[in-house]
Amino acid sequence: MNSTHCRSARILLRGRQLLAWIGSLLFAAAAAAAEPTIEERLRTLENQLQAITRENTELKKILGWPQNPSRVAPRPAGTEAKLSIGGFLQFQTEFGHAADPRFANIRDRLFFRRARIYVTGSLAEPFDFKAELDLGGNSLNSANGIRAQANEVYIHWHRFVGFNLRAGQLKAAYGSENLAGDTTLLTIERTLANDRLADGRQLAFSASGRLFGERLTYLTVVGNGVGANSSANDNSRFQRSARIAFKPFAARTPGALGRLEIGTGGLWSEDNGAAKPGFGFTQNGNLIDNLFVGRRAAWGIDARWNFNRLDFSGEWLEEHFHPRNRLPAADLVAHGWHLTAAYTVLPDKWQLVLRRESFDPGSAAGGNETNLWTLGQNWLIRGDNLKLMVNYLVGKTPGAPDNSRRLLARFQVIF
Repeated sequence: MNSTHCRSARILLRGRQLLAWIGSLLFAAAAAAAEPTIEERLRTLENQLQAITRENTELKKILGWPQNPSRVAPRPAGTEAKLSIGGFLQFQTEFGHAADPRFANIRDRLFFRRARIYVTGSLAEPFDFKAELDLGGNSLNSANGIRAQANEVYIHWHRFVGFNLRAGQLKAAYGSENLAGDTTLLTIERTLANDRLADGRQLAFSASGRLFGERLTYLTVVGNGVGANSSANDNSRFQRSARIAFKPFAARTPGALGRLEIGTGGLWSEDNGAAKPGFGFTQNGNLIDNLFVGRRAAWGIDARWNFNRLDFSGEWLEEHFHPRNRLPAADLVAHGWHLTAAYTVLPDKWQLVLRRESFDPGSAAGGNETNLWTLGQNWLIRGDNLKLMVNYLVGKTPGAPDNSRRLLARFQVIF
């Protein structure tokens, strides 16, 4: 009996152990079945991340934070749909003699030719605006105590492509080179004829547009005629100017004839004191002021042709002066021209420029014509946004040694 009982006890014990082992397996299997898979865990994490991102976006909107944290986005103070801040710097150095009259009595120097900052914006309606401040003086003349002054400031209505209106401090619609942007010129300085004959910015009103698929463009400007940063009008009359340009063909496919633009324009004004240096105008026996009083009329013609890496441009400007006091002459005709060629040696990197120009102020004395050659190189580090320009000028100026030479260099940054 004892041996039988012992055997039964051992069998019962093994049965219990087997049941416990089977129970452990079943419990582990149930636990494994309840635990989520890797795919389920990833899906849960993605849902949580999306929920957090949505909450973060909504919170930024409530706080008014920019949606793209990697860029600075100024916040409009009014009802603007868009507001931008930008500008550019042109740091310049010069060495040598006066290659043309603009450099007379100017020594070797370092200076900011232009240092500008601006704010532009647009509204939901067809209006935009610009307010630009110049911190560099915007002049080749030597000056001390340079102060900030308004440069290009306007309000622009652009409902139609063929008819736009603009009011503010604007350039006169005379001279192709005059109307070109300061940051896109092929040479460091504009021609002497442009500086002497074309008028700069002034408080004015303009109408412009592009017609016939932008093949024809026009610009008309009516202004006070007294120059920049002046709210006065010298004689209650307005200066008028107009320009029209035509593109007979434009490069759109390889092998085309390139892009050609031909333009013409004019300017008419009656002045009681317009600043016109270099002509010998005399008021009250004072030659220093170079103020013109009288009537003047100007016209010009220009052309520009781009073909692959070549760029050719030329312009003729002519202005007729009728001084009221008939000094230095009753009628004075001044004119100037330039021919400019540029070749891009390395696309978007290196340009060579050659310019020939001439200017005659039309003085009755004669023999005061200026002729100038400019040889230039432009290193486009990042297009016009970051570039280094070097110009070598060789000029023949009245009263100066023949072949006077001057070296100009400019570093430009657009931001």
